Amino acid sequence: MKHKNNLLDTLVQQTHNLPNRILPLGSKKHNTNKHTKYIRKINYEKTQLIVIDEPRKKDYLYLKRYFRFHPLHLEDILSPIQRPKIDLEDEYIFFVLHFPQFNSQTQKIDSKEIDFFLTENEVIVVINNQFLALDEIITSIFKNKKEREKIMSKGTAVLIYHLFDKLFDSLFPLLEDLEKNLDTIDKNIFTIQPKNIADHISFLRRNVIYCQTLVKPELNAFTGLENTNHKFMTKEIKTYFSNITDHLKKIWDRLEDIKELSDNLSSTFESYLSFKTNETIKFLTIISTILLPLTLLSGIYGMNLSFLPLSNHPNALAIISFIMFLIITLMLLLFKLKRWI
Repeated sequence: MKHKNNLLDTLVQQTHNLPNRILPLGSKKHNTNKHTKYIRKINYEKTQLIVIDEPRKKDYLYLKRYFRFHPLHLEDILSPIQRPKIDLEDEYIFFVLHFPQFNSQTQKIDSKEIDFFLTENEVIVVINNQFLALDEIITSIFKNKKEREKIMSKGTAVLIYHLFDKLFDSLFPLLEDLEKNLDTIDKNIFTIQPKNIADHISFLRRNVIYCQTLVKPELNAFTGLENTNHKFMTKEIKTYFSNITDHLKKIWDRLEDIKELSDNLSSTFESYLSFKTNETIKFLTIISTILLPLTLLSGIYGMNLSFLPLSNHPNALAIISFIMFLIITLMLLLFKLKRWI
C-alpha cells in the first residue's frame, strides 16, 4: 500500500511539471534564464517576445531544442548574410533584415543585421550587432506596460509589424542627414578646396548606394510577402504590412533623389575642376610661350661670341632688355587678339 502511494505521488508531481500550454513549434516549456543571460523574454497573454543579443552557439542549441526551425535558418543567425531576405515556412516566417547606421569614426554607413522568427505565439528577435533604434523599442516594450499592451495585445503578427514600423521609421533621420550633407556640398562646391569637396561627394555617393543595396531587396521581399497566401498573412495583417512597403518605397524614392542630385553635383564638380585645370594649364602655357624666345635670346648672347650684334656696344644690356620687353608686349597683344587671355 505504501508502494502504491509513492507511485501516486510521483505521478502527481510529474503532472505538475507538465507545460502550461503546448508550444506550436516546441516540445518543451523553456526557461530562458536557465540557458543564457543573453536571452530576454516577456509575455502578454498568449503573445511572447524573445530577444537574443549577440547569438552564440548555446543560443543556437537553445532554439534548436525548443523550436522546430529549419537548421539552415538556425545557422543563419550565427553567420552574417549578405542580402536581406524573407523565408516562408509552414509554421513560421524567417526574416533577415539589414538596417543602415552611420559610423561617425569612418564617416561611412554600415549595416546592422537583425533576424526575426515569427510564429503563432512567439516573436524571436536575434540581434547580431547593437542597433540603437531597436534597443530603444525593446526597452520600451519591457518597461512600459501601456506600450506592451498596445503592441502585444493583437498577436505576434501585429507585434512584429510594430517592430518593423518603428525600425524603418528610424531610417528617416538618416535620410535627412544625407540630404543636409548634400545641401552643404551644393552650397560650398565652389568655395571649399577641391580635394575636400571630392572626398565629401565620394563618401555621400558611397553611402547612398550602400543604403540602396540594403533597401531594394527588402522592398522586393515585403512586396512579395503582401502577395503570399501564408496563414499568418491574413487580410488584416496584409493591410498592416502594406504600410511597411509604403515606408520602404518612400525611403527608396528619397535615396533615388539623393543619388540623382549627388550624381549631378559630381558632374558639375568634375566640369568645374576640369575648367580650373584647363585655366591653370593655359596660364602655364602662356608663361612658357613667353619665356621661350627670351630664353633663346639670352642663350645666344650668353655664348659671348664677338661677332654678335651689339656685343661690344656700351648699352647692349639696355637694348637687349628693351627687345625682350617688346617681345613680351607683342606676344601678350597677340594672345589678347586671339582671345586666349
